[in-house]
Amino acid sequence: MLRLASVVFAIGMLVPAVFAQELIEPALRVMSFNIRYNNPNDGANAWPKRVSLVESVIRYHEADIIGLQEALPEQIEDLTKMLPDFDYIGVGREANGRGEFSAIFYRRSRMQVLDEGTFWLSATPDEPSKGWDASLNRIVTWGRFEDLYTGKTFYHFNTHFDHRGQLARKNSSELLIRRIELENMEQDPVLVTGDFNATPEDEPILVLTDPNQPMRLTDGMDASVSAPHGPRGTWTGWEIAGDPDRRIDYVFVRHDVTVLRYAHISDSWAGRFPSDHLPVLAEVLLSSPEVLPNAHAHNDYHQPQPLTGALSHGFNSVEVDIWHQGHQLVVTHNHPRGRGSLPTLDQLYLAPLARRVQAYQGRVYPHYQAPFFLMIDCKNWDENTYRALRASLAPYRWMLEGANPALVIFLSGSRNVADVLNDPDRFMAIDGRPEHLGQNFSSTAMPVISQRYSKVITWRGIGNITDEEKAALRRLVTLTHAEGKKLRLWGSPDNEEVWNLLREVGVDYINTDMQAELRSYLLGQ
Repeated sequence: MLRLASVVFAIGMLVPAVFAQELIEPALRVMSFNIRYNNPNDGANAWPKRVSLVESVIRYHEADIIGLQEALPEQIEDLTKMLPDFDYIGVGREANGRGEFSAIFYRRSRMQVLDEGTFWLSATPDEPSKGWDASLNRIVTWGRFEDLYTGKTFYHFNTHFDHRGQLARKNSSELLIRRIELENMEQDPVLVTGDFNATPEDEPILVLTDPNQPMRLTDGMDASVSAPHGPRGTWTGWEIAGDPDRRIDYVFVRHDVTVLRYAHISDSWAGRFPSDHLPVLAEVLLSSPEVLPNAHAHNDYHQPQPLTGALSHGFNSVEVDIWHQGHQLVVTHNHPRGRGSLPTLDQLYLAPLARRVQAYQGRVYPHYQAPFFLMIDCKNWDENTYRALRASLAPYRWMLEGANPALVIFLSGSRNVADVLNDPDRFMAIDGRPEHLGQNFSSTAMPVISQRYSKVITWRGIGNITDEEKAALRRLVTLTHAEGKKLRLWGSPDNEEVWNLLREVGVDYINTDMQAELRSYLLGQ
């Protein structure tokens, strides 16, 4: 299996890194980049003086496929020479095939073109034309690609909406949605990049993302598993401060594309920018993973990519250790030695999960209706810990409550069962123990029963398990399931022989530190 070249977000930039664990597929790095047309009147920002900066951004951030806007023929030619691994599709927007391109550059070693086309944003989209109240001809270039790493096919649409025509922008959104549906009869994954000259609150973007529209697109920023990186706005006008309210460049996705990371790249050279727009970079998987209801990510925060890795593998239960420190809940196994140096529960888990639930219409995984389980292992507990937990979780009650919530949070470790279960306004649950069975705790209040593996059986996967130990394990499974609860054994050996036993007797959660290996095992069963 190929290893994934990923990104670690650092101050002011994206830094390439390599996952220490294998993910389902190598991620695709998608960029939208308005490179500013070649205008000699730009003086110090004229194209010849910044073309190397554009090339550097594309190279350093390792983009695989790029939707360019405002690219004139000579700029296309420059970039083709400077980026020898890239080719492009697209034509100019004028009748002679010249003028500005909305070209799609793609890495030849990563993908090949299966089909391509360009249409105009107008009432006559199949011929060069200006639409409605637009000032200029505007186009959409699209391609159907095969990802050579995975064999998957996908569509990429790239565009630049008119900067003045308000009606044109609205109608362009409606036309774009229709044409995506028309071209993509295969229902392949879809990527949409562009300068839409509209902010998220403006009608053109609301048309594209309308939750009541079956053909809607998903804003990659909203769907990103990791917190979005960089300034909020994407138009800078060459100024360091930019315009924080002017987010007009986007990467949208459709058909279960998983967005791992999303960034507005504010790289500059002593105050000089590659363009008057910030490039947008999204790292995506071209599908949602098959969900693994039996997979529990033990101490997930120790993984190279906390939460992101587990979600990419399809795990439906994740464990995080926290310490209550002052007014914060910090993610760590050991006592925190300092303040401010550790990520919080909200930063690493709650906020990313909430973004997914909002992006996927109330679910952590698209089309998977069962709740996602987050086990919070409390490493210390005092009279204020539960209050701090309630305060941290209160903004997320909307995804914790209801008959079928998006997320179930259950507390383990040094938790006070009475503090939680006696709360009349409780929206968390308890990780139970075998001694809690038979005490009339509902499966809502105590959805999971956990026990140390070695307290039930001693077999480590070598030789044959005794009939007595297997019978003891079956009895615990039967008692747990009789109350509608799930069983998890922590500290179980991470090997296939033990996994076979746990599945055979009906243990609900297989506890593992080896996420890729367990995924391969479960999918092979």
